[in-house]
Amino acid sequence: MTMRILGAPLRYVQGPGAIDRLAEEVSIVGVGPAAVVIDPVARSLLGERITRQLPDARVMEFGGECTATEIAACAREAGDARLLIGIGGGKAIDTAKGAAIERGVPVAIVPTIASNDSPTSHIAVVYTPEHAVEGVRHMKTNPALVLVDTAVIAAAPRRFLAAGIGDAMSKPYELAGALAGGGLDFFSGRPTELTQAIVARAREILLADGEAAMAAGAPDDAFERVVEATVLLSGLAFENGGLSIAHAMVRGLSIIPALSGLLHGEMVALGTLTQLAAGQGSAEEIRVLAAFFRRLGLPTSFAAFGIAAQEDFERMAEVALGAPYAPNYYRKLGVVDLVRAMRSLDERR
Repeated sequence: MTMRILGAPLRYVQGPGAIDRLAEEVSIVGVGPAAVVIDPVARSLLGERITRQLPDARVMEFGGECTATEIAACAREAGDARLLIGIGGGKAIDTAKGAAIERGVPVAIVPTIASNDSPTSHIAVVYTPEHAVEGVRHMKTNPALVLVDTAVIAAAPRRFLAAGIGDAMSKPYELAGALAGGGLDFFSGRPTELTQAIVARAREILLADGEAAMAAGAPDDAFERVVEATVLLSGLAFENGGLSIAHAMVRGLSIIPALSGLLHGEMVALGTLTQLAAGQGSAEEIRVLAAFFRRLGLPTSFAAFGIAAQEDFERMAEVALGAPYAPNYYRKLGVVDLVRAMRSLDERR
């Protein structure tokens, strides 16, 4: 019998001003010296606060794309560090994870945006220099620490939060797909009952508080709940529940130049609608979800990006179906099925 397995970060800390607890939290984790991978925007905003708390840490600036070359360079520069700290957006975070994998050390994550659910996971998505998904790498364990300063998150453009909501909203449908298809989670185990409860609660929060959080000028209760849903709950959900067509579609979308500039969560929003349109969802479910996405500024059609050529749809479908979690669905899908589903979104606008 396949084991039920749940993985999670050792510590999760969230709230306004949490960044000023970094030194304390690193001491709780109990490792050091540390090396920091930080993107330029995060360094301009938080650099002094970071160095004030961790004066002996080696600080390495992220180059802009999470490639194998960037990861290897950071791993070399980390020297004798016994803890890697990733600070910034998803790709800087994944570069820190990749370097931690190569060095065989734990990682701490400090996201400065809530655009996706990667901070809590043991997975790093690696890209080609042309920004297409190349593959994923796995740490042996989840991050030792995830520290989320919601004052920093609230100061970021709301497009990032919308993308995080788009990423998180895929989880109920992807979990259902994984359960129907008999797929395993990212720990090669079966989803636990806790995972299913987490997914349901995340969806409740996002639908109830998502728009209020988008409108909030500073962290309030709704904003805190939505950030927790997009970072912690969604992260636990995808790793411990499994993925399906929505995330498989990200691989296909990333090869189309007109879509390559979309944030991960924006791609997932399109992928989720495609997954529903392939037969999992009713016309009313698709209408309601698409309307919610539009209110948040998320993409809901391919025509909006000028994509009309049949060969482009077929290329996206072929690449998407090559993802390892594409079979996690209630029925077997082919290129024709996915193309039909994608095109139907344009007809529903």
